[in-house]
Amino acid sequence: MKENLEKFVLPGDKLSTAEEYVPGKNTVETNGLVISLVPGIPEKNERELIISVKFPKTKIRAVIGDIVYGQVTRSDSRQTIVSIAGLGREGKIVDYQAEGYIRNMNDDRRDDRFFQSARIGDIIRAKVIRVGQNLELTMHGNNLGVLLTRCGKCRNYLVLKDGKLYCENCQRTEARKFAPDYGTPVP
Repeated sequence: MKENLEKFVLPGDKLSTAEEYVPGKNTVETNGLVISLVPGIPEKNERELIISVKFPKTKIRAVIGDIVYGQVTRSDSRQTIVSIAGLGREGKIVDYQAEGYIRNMNDDRRDDRFFQSARIGDIIRAKVIRVGQNLELTMHGNNLGVLLTRCGKCRNYLVLKDGKLYCENCQRTEARKFAPDYGTPVP
C-alpha cells in the first residue's frame, strides 16, 4: 500500500531516518537519513517500508502565440536558426529546450547590408507562429527582438544609445531589430 504525502519536497530535504524507511526511487541514504534527490512528492510504501519521491515530469509543448527566449546559432539567406532555452508562461519563464527558425524574407524595400533582424550569438525574444517538427518564429511585434548582442568587430556588448545599438569600444553602431527592454536582465 502506497501512501502519497501531499507535501512537496526539494533536493536535499530530509524524508525520514534510515531506521524508519529504506530509500527508494529518487532518494538516497546519507548519515542515517533518507534524503530526496529530486523535487517532487514523497511516497511511502508501508508494506515494504520504502520511501520514494515521485518526480512530476510534465511535458511542456509550445503553442502558437507563445513567447520564447533563445540564442541565434546559425543564419543564412533563407533562415535564422534559434536554440530555444525558455518559454514565457503565466508571467514567468519556464525551461524549454527546442529548436526554432525565423524565415529571412527578401524585401526589396530594405537593404540587407544595413538591416539584419538578428545575427549569430544574439539573445532574442520571439513569438511562435507555427508548430511542427521545428517551431517557426517571428520577431515582428512590439516587445519582440534582440535582448542582448555583441559587436561584430570586437565582441564587446552593444549598448542602446540614441535609439541605436552602439559599441563603446569601436565607437560604431550596428542595426538589429531590438526589443524595447534591450540590455535589461531577463526575468
